[in-house]
Amino acid sequence: MDNIWPLNTGYMKGSKDKLAFKHPATFPDLLAKRHIISWSNEGDTVLDPMMGSGTTGKMAKILNRHFIGIEISREYFDIAKQRIEDRK
Repeated sequence: MDNIWPLNTGYMKGSKDKLAFKHPATFPDLLAKRHIISWSNEGDTVLDPMMGSGTTGKMAKILNRHFIGIEISREYFDIAKQRIEDRK
């Protein structure tokens, strides 16, 4: 993989999960996926201390990693929890 990752961003481009866009600062599923693959192995634990809409947790679960997420906002925690459970 190169060190420049062109990504498609914006509404319904970075994720097909409409729920993600209830958070004002989402990032593409592919970005989380590439970092998780680059820095961990299946069965490892991924930590996201500012979980936001849950993109990292969602991709960690899809990629067979364990996940610990921390989020101060109850609203965003609920969004993240649903996205991680649904894993769409």
